Amino acid sequence: MNNQKLFLGIAIFLTVFLLWDKWQITHITDENGNVVRKSQITLDTSTQNTDVPMINTETTQIDLPTSPSINESHGYTTVTTDLLTVEISHKGGTIQNAYLNAFPIEKGGEEKFQLLSDKTGTLFQAQSGLASRDDLLPTHLSLFNSANSNHQLSTDTLTVPLTWQGKDGITVTKNFHFKKGSYIVEVDYQITNNSNQAIPVKSYVRLSRSAIDQSNMMMPTFTGGIVYDKVSHTVQKNEFDDWDEFNAQQSTGGWMAMVQQYFIAAWIPNQAEPQTFSASSSNNLHKLTNANPQISLGAGSSATLAANQLYLGPKEYGKIEEVATGLNYTLDYGWLDILADPLSWAIHKINDFIDSWGWSIIIITILIKLVFYPLSEKSYRSMAGMRKLSPRLTKLKETYGDDKQKMGQKTMELYKKEKINPASGCLPIMVQIPVFIAFYWMLLDTVELRQTSFWWLTDLSTQDPYYILPIIMGASMFIQQKLNPPPPDPMQAKIMMSLPFVFTIFFLWFPSGLVLYWVFNNVLSIAQQWTINKRINA
Repeated sequence: MNNQKLFLGIAIFLTVFLLWDKWQITHITDENGNVVRKSQITLDTSTQNTDVPMINTETTQIDLPTSPSINESHGYTTVTTDLLTVEISHKGGTIQNAYLNAFPIEKGGEEKFQLLSDKTGTLFQAQSGLASRDDLLPTHLSLFNSANSNHQLSTDTLTVPLTWQGKDGITVTKNFHFKKGSYIVEVDYQITNNSNQAIPVKSYVRLSRSAIDQSNMMMPTFTGGIVYDKVSHTVQKNEFDDWDEFNAQQSTGGWMAMVQQYFIAAWIPNQAEPQTFSASSSNNLHKLTNANPQISLGAGSSATLAANQLYLGPKEYGKIEEVATGLNYTLDYGWLDILADPLSWAIHKINDFIDSWGWSIIIITILIKLVFYPLSEKSYRSMAGMRKLSPRLTKLKETYGDDKQKMGQKTMELYKKEKINPASGCLPIMVQIPVFIAFYWMLLDTVELRQTSFWWLTDLSTQDPYYILPIIMGASMFIQQKLNPPPPDPMQAKIMMSLPFVFTIFFLWFPSGLVLYWVFNNVLSIAQQWTINKRINA
């Protein structure tokens, strides 16, 4: 009954949570207390942020390209490293397509996972440019030249230059730096001002993306934007539906990122300089922009603007933080992060030692079971005691069945006499529900599980292809029911008997790694309950 209550509790918990989340989305009050829909909420124009970098209070127009096929009109340069394949458009030097070479779409397949895309409906690009006055310097809309259309990383480093020639002898070289074994692309500028006047200039970077449809996911992971404040060590984190809730942010250092399950694209500026982050959206394109500090480039002088780093890669636990401080915030463990993060740390440490994600899940299941052993022991003893009292409870029901008050009184007297507390199983149930949810969220955003096989399971991050684990889980749940006393109420007994079937169907589409955890949790629970029953009945 312990795990029957647990499953029922999880179902109720998830239902209440999803209903509450839906209510939050559709019922928001304005300053007068009136209920409005989120789609009706608009920002006050006096406080609305612009994502256009400013030069001396003059706005430099840098709108996003609307063409989904930039490479068709303006050409592009392809760069291939051991980890990345990127296409750099000659229009603005925009990284319009990016593929992760170590992550095929299908296990063993040749086609690689595409993170950045220039296709209509799935547009996701990393843009950068220079803001100045009178179009003196190239923005992300300006046309560059490239000496080569293909570059291959054959040594430890590779620099790919794009050149631009302006009026009055102003020249700009936009450099893209790649390193072996790195998901980072560094972008800097070499500017030569051969004119007879000083030029105000600041570099800027931007991420632009169409919203992602996650309606096919039962519990979708966070997909949206994050802006990190290095000084206060806080983040602004909004999904695409809540994009207008971003506030302009000025801080020293920090970063901005667009996040999805397993992977991110993040612009990381110079961490020692002041940065200005902003957000905007139009025509289903959501933008995050960062403007670097402004400088003045004197007549006849040259300068190199500090590099902005673009990270295009996986959210690997323990490694993502090495890229930039706070980048671990891109790992989405839901609202139970306080539980999921230690679980993630533990399972990664175990895997570092045994080098098997499947066995790591089994071992951490055993460790969780050991942590909860004292609570479970008390609960199982109570269940075993109630099972032993089952014949006497049946006799009481036959004697006082028509008198519910008398029946309840005699039942409580029997519990008190035998020192059995029927409510003692509630605490371990309440504790295990958030652990179960936290474990689910942790596995859902652990990229290391993606396409990792174990036994017959081809991918621990997706459902069991043969549905073997869900069937075993249902069978183990049925066995647990037989080890525990049946509920006294006939209707409740019927509901409990249906739970193994219901949850077998429910778990068919769960990640097989999570079902593996639950199967072994059930097996350990069965062993513990059987041992306690045998000891009490001896």
